[in-house]
Amino acid sequence: MTQTQSTTIVENSAWRVEHLAAKLFAKDPSLWSQDPSVQKDVSEFLGWVDAPLQTRQQVPDILAFAAEVVADGFTDAVVLGMGGSSLSSLMFAEAFPDQGGLKLHVLDSTVPGDVLRIRRSVDLKKTLFLVASKSGTTVEPLAFEEYFYNELKNELGDSASKHIVAITDPNSEMQIRAESRGYRKIFLGEPSVGGRFSVFTVFGMVPAALAGLPIASMLDEVGTLIKERDTHGFATGIFLGELAKKGVDKITFVTPNHLSGVALWAEQLIAESTGKQGNGTLPLATEPIGQPEVYGSDRLFFVITNKNLKIYPLPTKDQCPQLSVNIDTPENLATVLYWLELATATAGAILGVNPFDQPNVQAAKIIAQQELSKIQATGALPELKFDIESQHLALSGSNGQNVGQALATFLHSHNSGDVVTFLAFLPETDETTNQIQSIRAATRDRLNLATAFGYGPRYLHSTGQYHKGGPNNGLFIVITAEDAEDPEIPEMRATFGQLKMAQALGDIGALKDNGRRVVHIHFKTTDIESALAQLASELHIAVAP
Repeated sequence: MTQTQSTTIVENSAWRVEHLAAKLFAKDPSLWSQDPSVQKDVSEFLGWVDAPLQTRQQVPDILAFAAEVVADGFTDAVVLGMGGSSLSSLMFAEAFPDQGGLKLHVLDSTVPGDVLRIRRSVDLKKTLFLVASKSGTTVEPLAFEEYFYNELKNELGDSASKHIVAITDPNSEMQIRAESRGYRKIFLGEPSVGGRFSVFTVFGMVPAALAGLPIASMLDEVGTLIKERDTHGFATGIFLGELAKKGVDKITFVTPNHLSGVALWAEQLIAESTGKQGNGTLPLATEPIGQPEVYGSDRLFFVITNKNLKIYPLPTKDQCPQLSVNIDTPENLATVLYWLELATATAGAILGVNPFDQPNVQAAKIIAQQELSKIQATGALPELKFDIESQHLALSGSNGQNVGQALATFLHSHNSGDVVTFLAFLPETDETTNQIQSIRAATRDRLNLATAFGYGPRYLHSTGQYHKGGPNNGLFIVITAEDAEDPEIPEMRATFGQLKMAQALGDIGALKDNGRRVVHIHFKTTDIESALAQLASELHIAVAP
């Protein structure tokens, strides 16, 4: 990675790089804390440092399995997971499609429309489902697993289990369940590797192999970096950490379209690792590129170059620091991913945080479980109460005579360095994404603030930790909607729509409990396009000077 800024910010960088590299490759927990209890926790999650070397030994088994399922007539594979396991699969599927393997799909959403879209896009007789969960108890993968296991049984009978693969940690509840049901294959991960650092374990490499990517050469490339003690990632981590301490704490990713998944993967890695104790760096994946004058002094640009990258009018390097990497091959990609892991761990050391825990994520899970328990007890959602309602929209969390005034009051309370964050529990479609991206760009251009956007519940396992544990610089707009169809989740006594709402309400509650500024907008219709159009109109009023 190359880095550029007009003035040097990293003093004695060569010595610091070597010092940090020596400690990290030795898996020395004192790099992150002098507290013995924290060091003990950190020590349990440093397996990622040499995970590529360990996973390389599993490659023959992984490739043999990939060849077996192709020979047996499978054409598609669906990854059912959250966080690192789902985002790495999404990244691989988009970055290098048509590699001669199975067509790779990813489900990491409890929104009914997304679940049904996956269900209707594949032929169950030719589809392999990969349930990825370290514990086997995470609510989203568990719901996906039960739903598709039931669908497979209904269509394929006793052969249903032969269409499911478990990727999990040893002795987990998923391993026990997979063995009792007779799943086709169980791949066991390494417990000392956390989910967001798991791309070079079976959680990342099995889906990549099924998609036809050359995982042997990818792991060999990274193995060389480890054996040679490559220091690119450490220098970048110092750069990120020192900039964040100076207020340059938002990374705008600029990528070709087919590599946008790299930005989403990096977003969850960096945000969840560094966003705690009031500190952190926030990557902004997929933010539309604007004119140079709309960016503040809190921006760093991360440019992924490629022959398909268009030239954008970015701020000059003197105005905003920049990083750049090139990705043309799967091996290039593997190198960049490992550099980013090293950089993230290093930035955590610079910021004085433990990059391997997620203390604020559990809070949202607890509130979501409380809401889900109410639903399971009554069979219905709790009554939603809103302050203001219009044709398609209902709003709570801000005051005004109408939705536009309430949003104006909310947004004009912003401070320098804030981020307007759109969190959408909506079906992920191109139309919805494009509409929200347009709203996002208009908001940034009028307010000169950074903007972020995440689909729920995906973001809960990505930027959710930063939202609640990082700097209190977010203006959060949580969006939910009515569902046209709402399938039941077997064994859970709830529907996907009810689980989705429980998760949205859980996160709103956790944001409020952490003193964050948040409004909830609910679409009282299943016509998402019309509701978004009305929201865009109201926001036009809200962000006008």
